[in-house]
Amino acid sequence: MSLLVAGAVWGATQLADQLGAPGVPGATGSGPCGPTDSVNIELVYSGQSIHACTHDRPACTTQSSSRFTFDNQLRSSSRRYILFIQFDRVFAADMGAEAVQLDPAAMLPKGPTESQVVGPAGPPHAIIQITRRDPTDGGFTPDSGTIVLSSAHGIFTGAIDANFSAGSRPDRPQPSGPESPVRMTGSFTCARS
Repeated sequence: MSLLVAGAVWGATQLADQLGAPGVPGATGSGPCGPTDSVNIELVYSGQSIHACTHDRPACTTQSSSRFTFDNQLRSSSRRYILFIQFDRVFAADMGAEAVQLDPAAMLPKGPTESQVVGPAGPPHAIIQITRRDPTDGGFTPDSGTIVLSSAHGIFTGAIDANFSAGSRPDRPQPSGPESPVRMTGSFTCARS
């Protein structure tokens, strides 16, 4: 009887946990992050670092003819995170290493008077957002850095080296919530779906 009650409690806990989850797969694997994980990142704070990862290879998707995204939950020793990456173009299923600049401003829609050339005619850009999942807090977006992206037969591999702004942004108030990371490094592998 106690085994049945324990199983019911475990099932209810898992269901309750996923009810508030975004529409991305749950984090996979167990234990500390390691080289066999397909997504493996390190968030560096002022005084500590956190490793977050998932074992199973997630899917990357083509949202439209001009957007390529990656979205997945990651596990860590302290909590789970949601990692979101969006590129401003679709990449070939087979390509050599290409450095993609992280530039949130370049990913914003451009008005008719915008003179900056971005998108397929200009250099590629990307945006990364990392959000604490337990509970869901506001996300953190690095404002500079690169993703070195390559692909073979529709399997994409990326190396992340990103920096977060150290100061408050003048166009929005500084969040009163948890401390922001200073740097993010790591790698990911995803399959185009």
